[in-house]
Amino acid sequence: MIGAGNVAQRHARVLSGFADVEIIGVTDVVPPAAEALAATHGVPALPDAAALLSLQPDAVYVCVPPFAHGHTEETVLACGAAMFVEKPIGVDLAVPTRIAAEVARRGTRTAVGHHWRYLDVVGAAAQLLADRPVRLVNGVWWDKVPPVAWWIRADRSGGPVVEQAAHVVDLARALVGPVTSVHAVGTGAPPPVEGADVDAATAATLTFANGAVGTLSSACVLGWKQRAGLEIIADGLALFVGEDELLIRDGSGEERRIPGDPDGARVAVDRAFIDAVRGLADDIRVPYAEALETHRVTCAVAESVRTGQAISLAAHATRSIPAPRTAPETQATSGGGERADG
Repeated sequence: MIGAGNVAQRHARVLSGFADVEIIGVTDVVPPAAEALAATHGVPALPDAAALLSLQPDAVYVCVPPFAHGHTEETVLACGAAMFVEKPIGVDLAVPTRIAAEVARRGTRTAVGHHWRYLDVVGAAAQLLADRPVRLVNGVWWDKVPPVAWWIRADRSGGPVVEQAAHVVDLARALVGPVTSVHAVGTGAPPPVEGADVDAATAATLTFANGAVGTLSSACVLGWKQRAGLEIIADGLALFVGEDELLIRDGSGEERRIPGDPDGARVAVDRAFIDAVRGLADDIRVPYAEALETHRVTCAVAESVRTGQAISLAAHATRSIPAPRTAPETQATSGGGERADG
């Protein structure tokens, strides 16, 4: 594993519970972090990615902060291993666009950690929406400032929409479809944290390729997570979909609640990747190319805040998911720089 922070630790716990996976090494730019995670799993801590890749892993987890993406992925791709990358895949579009092109050129098996796609409640919502036109979407992420130093710097995290609300944007794309334009504003003032330069709150309007319209709002001035998820209004149906629940109102006079299983989704995203690498199944729901399309939307929101202009995404209004590729028995290397959330 490349990186040894909170999310890397979570992936390592999950992977260590799979009988067909062997974690064989960890590296991190903070050696004590790598050593601690490596000791937990009884594997070596390596000084850098090159040393790690010399172990010839079948798969590599890249769990680094947003600003640290780029060279790491290029090194992994050059070695030929399958690659799992934690979101967000960068702070802007430059690095992810370059990596996506290299992934496509090599035909590498990839996955990105948008684990909300594996929530049972998301599948249930998709079934409910299958024959109903979606008219209105309202995405929210109202939360605190995560306790990692890089998060409050836009040049290191990309900002709250890129780093946190990406889960909600990805969910909107999965349930409603491609986003064709965004227009956003920010507060122009940071949260009350020393050294912060990200916006305390952001609000955006979105249009979708199927004619739906929507809003997205984020705030990072609370001491808790107030609300994170997606409200969807379709003909005769109102839904709220989040990591913890699905709320349904359909005119029957009752509100139905289906509990979510975020821990199960976090296991499922790793299991799907391992099964795909081993050639046992093909249920990777967010390969790198698909994650890039979600990242385009969050970066467009950030760009619109900076410029004050509406941003068109019409040229990227279709999703592209690479054809599956198979590989033999799996060894996974684990690492993970600090992450703000999962």
